[in-house]
Amino acid sequence: MKPGGGRGRIAAWIALAAALALSLALVLTPMGLIQPFRAQTPQAVHLSYLLRVWSPSLTLALFLAVLAPAAVLLPRLRRWYGRAGLTAIVLLLGVSAWLARQNHFEWMFHPIAAPRFAGTDGASDLKDDDLVLGVSLGGTTRAYPVRALAYHHVLNDEVGDRAVVATY
Repeated sequence: MKPGGGRGRIAAWIALAAALALSLALVLTPMGLIQPFRAQTPQAVHLSYLLRVWSPSLTLALFLAVLAPAAVLLPRLRRWYGRAGLTAIVLLLGVSAWLARQNHFEWMFHPIAAPRFAGTDGASDLKDDDLVLGVSLGGTTRAYPVRALAYHHVLNDEVGDRAVVATY
């Protein structure tokens, strides 16, 4: 073994583990913060939105960044569990990069694909006693009829300058 080889290998494992932890945090944090049927804070929704915007690029960059070091490290690993661990880390980084491009809520619910909005004068199919979910941000107000959300459960929209998800 070369002098310092053990320390280099340890540093490589630490870097691989850190890349995996960061990649999983980018993908799993929005899943933990945004859950249907639970109250959401504006900060959690905003953080989740930012992570959902940036996680596809960042997780792909992390995945690509570990491929070369993993290819160098793999032949040097003599034991099967070292090779299995390295392979698992690379595969999990790949899965994380794929998952960052998915919307897991769409697996459960089918969002309204192209919501159309009408002003108070143009809402002809809305009755006075219909329940609505209301959002008012930055001087913009939206009302989402519960009857329209009954099947979809999810509607993606922008109110003012903030991304919102209407659900019940």
